[in-house]
Amino acid sequence: MTNRKRLWYIFGPVILAFVLILILFTMPLGSHYSAKTEQRAAASLSPVIFKNQKIKQQALSNKNTRYVPFFGSSELRRFDNFHPSIMAARYHNYTPFLLGQRGAQSLPQFFNITTMEDQLRDKKAVYIISPQWFVKSGILPPAFKYYNGELADLTWLKKANPKSPYDRYVAKRLLQMIGNNGTVADNAAKIAQGKPLSGWDRTVLNFRLTLLQHQDVLFSGLQLDNNYDRFIKPKVNKLPAKYNEGQLHKMAIDQAAKDTDNNRFHVKNSFYTKNVKPHLKKLENSQRHFNYNQSPEYGDLQVVLNQFKNNNTSVMFVIPPVNGRWEAYTGMDMQMYYRTVNKIKFQLQQQGFNNILDLSHDGNNPYFMEDTIHIGYAGWVKFDSATSKFIEHQQPQPRYRLSNKFLTQKWANLIPTQQNLNQFKVQELGK
Repeated sequence: MTNRKRLWYIFGPVILAFVLILILFTMPLGSHYSAKTEQRAAASLSPVIFKNQKIKQQALSNKNTRYVPFFGSSELRRFDNFHPSIMAARYHNYTPFLLGQRGAQSLPQFFNITTMEDQLRDKKAVYIISPQWFVKSGILPPAFKYYNGELADLTWLKKANPKSPYDRYVAKRLLQMIGNNGTVADNAAKIAQGKPLSGWDRTVLNFRLTLLQHQDVLFSGLQLDNNYDRFIKPKVNKLPAKYNEGQLHKMAIDQAAKDTDNNRFHVKNSFYTKNVKPHLKKLENSQRHFNYNQSPEYGDLQVVLNQFKNNNTSVMFVIPPVNGRWEAYTGMDMQMYYRTVNKIKFQLQQQGFNNILDLSHDGNNPYFMEDTIHIGYAGWVKFDSATSKFIEHQQPQPRYRLSNKFLTQKWANLIPTQQNLNQFKVQELGK
């Protein structure tokens, strides 16, 4: 046997496999997910769905089932009987597509939005924005990496404009999250410096993007949590056949009273027993020094607003409360909390985002919360009443007027007293 034949027997299968994989990942794919897969994806809350794009794009383009994106974080996983996905399945002409879990703050949501811009154009969305996101450090790199991936990064980089203050801001934040190593970081560094990507940069970017898009089509439909069959389908028929908000509110109160009867904080029994009771003493006054007034999260929110503006998306923003009984025990400064809410609302309203459901003062209402910080029971009933009206009724055409002053350190670090907000409005916004 010649040396050439020996080498072929050794390396030939490897070369052939590589060529076949390359063909597989670069040939056009027309994969179409079933209606059942879309349904499972909408309630999955899987980080795979969050990171990737094909299933989201298909579902949100579906003309037969009206999927509406609900952006948020850990509250979306609270599947009690009055969760918006269950209420919608029973009463409404749309289906929430849930996007977010614990740690999914505005920066990963920004990259999530970039993967479905066409599907958001001239459409509606719900965006739950928690004041607890606005910690001094902002989102931490491990949480960001859990929800963000190279597919979203490359999708954004392909369109990134080095002349845009928004894209330069995103590039700098991306580098803070992923570090300075790798092709994505190299390209982001150029955008951050106001430099365009070279022709070679774009060739490599497009090749890698194509591979990842094919990988997404092939594999993302295989990794779905079946929350629909576990939490939604069994509960739909437990609700009255006809929508009546007063009746639903009473049902929620009655259910919560049974579910939270082993503690004084009106939090779900299982949560109290597992997460609170073993640590109760050391948690007293543990939140005295919490502060959400100053955070890079305000800049991250601004780039999300810019995406909504670019896509002409009509958005209802929901600001949830905290459990009033729990915050009294842990010593949180509620005036600080309400100043944070005012700062968030100021940033929204000054730029034309006027659809705001502010629930921040409802934390003392009976059985409004499921646990210490997450809405549930009666809270979901009020949430659903407002969001369903927003989605099902025609809304005025949005008129957004964005200012990149909200990207600045001055805004991120502003203590939002009424005087300071008025001063910012005059000096920075010229109003």
